[in-house]
Amino acid sequence: MKFKKSEKIELKKSTAELKQGLEDLCAFANSGTGTLYFGISDKGKIIGQEITDNTLKKVSTTILSLIEPRLYPNVYVGKMDGKDILVVEVKNSPEKPYFYKGKAYKRLGTTNVYLSRYEIEKYLYERENPAYRFDKTIIKEYKKGVALKTLKWFLKKAKEERNLPVNLNESRNIILNKLGLLTQDKLNFAGLMAFGKEIQSYFPDTILKCALFEGIDKTKRILDHIEIKDNIFNQIDYAENFILRNIRRSAWINPQTGRREEQYELPYLAIREAIANAVAHRDYRIPSHIDVAIFDDRIEVWSPGGLPLGVRLKDILKRRISVLRNPAIAEVLFLAGYIEKWGTGIDKMNSLMKEYGLTLPEYEEVRGNFVVTFKRKYEPITEQVTEQVTEQVQKLLSICEKEPLSSKELMLKLGLSHRPTFLYNYLKPALKAKLITMTIPDKPQSSKQKYVISEKGKQVLEAG
Repeated sequence: MKFKKSEKIELKKSTAELKQGLEDLCAFANSGTGTLYFGISDKGKIIGQEITDNTLKKVSTTILSLIEPRLYPNVYVGKMDGKDILVVEVKNSPEKPYFYKGKAYKRLGTTNVYLSRYEIEKYLYERENPAYRFDKTIIKEYKKGVALKTLKWFLKKAKEERNLPVNLNESRNIILNKLGLLTQDKLNFAGLMAFGKEIQSYFPDTILKCALFEGIDKTKRILDHIEIKDNIFNQIDYAENFILRNIRRSAWINPQTGRREEQYELPYLAIREAIANAVAHRDYRIPSHIDVAIFDDRIEVWSPGGLPLGVRLKDILKRRISVLRNPAIAEVLFLAGYIEKWGTGIDKMNSLMKEYGLTLPEYEEVRGNFVVTFKRKYEPITEQVTEQVTEQVQKLLSICEKEPLSSKELMLKLGLSHRPTFLYNYLKPALKAKLITMTIPDKPQSSKQKYVISEKGKQVLEAG
């Protein structure tokens, strides 16, 4: 295999030429896309080089430190002719113009040339103008300042996840400015969503709703639900916790280690990726919210706004094109490790579902929303299935037999103190199998809710 320099390819013998390669990366970022290979000679001969974790760290840190604004290329090790090659891939960089040593370059053929003053001014205007970038909009009415605890947590997390160079002696505004969270020295929308206080008081629709539905549609009861009114990091974390407490989990003893092992029915990292992408890429100008809906046969993640203008569904499915609607929001989520390199989300979700031997997720646009659907293994409940109940459900039925009891009363009688254990091993299986009923079925979340055995439950109890 032989390589040749081009408008989108640059070759270097080794990472000893990293400083020269930074100019090329800057030019690729301002031009659109490009790939820099270390371990291939100027004439295209594959030489290879030794690549360690320190090599990868040094390359990533140098790029982060010396190109402004910060550039986040895809850095990885490739194999060519049996030799290790370091690949640095730049694509769809959102913060143009980029500068290296105070100069902005673009790619022209196989060489790098300076951006004109007009090009620099145009890029700067588009980057800061809300007509092009809503997440850069200044929130004039916001006066509450920054949640310092969240900012400190983020800086520590970004250093751990992406080796972000952090100078804690710098002022808060300098740090926020470098992160692209200030516009004209004032907190912008992205900054508010990441580090603001009482965010939903200013933007009520920037919430994430999760619901567990009985059955396979929304016509029956809601068994569990939350509305997450918080910053973008907590929205993802709390939604993930909601998913985990409402999907099945199997456990077994590993015969080789003798240790207990567990696995969820779905790869939760795939669902987390869908939620994180919804938070990063939704259209925040639309008066709507992100929805996560769990049904017996599937999980859906709804993101308001559909795909960005000019991007087709087949583009992101086949060519993995990534156009960032909210680059500043995406950047802080990337730095904190919530999303990966641009354009890899679908590959990651598909790969994780394959590893579990499950059907690939479905991706579609529905009524102005982008929807990701994960299929669950589903068997409709039948009389034969529900008659074979677990020992936990059997205990619950015997307690519910005499009188209606609240969840707290049931837990007390069962000797349980851990509410999730009670919910997912006792109460929800019994409700799902219709072995118990609610005393206030129209208000499942009522504080006065109690549970009583059903006729079907009595039959199962007698048979057991």
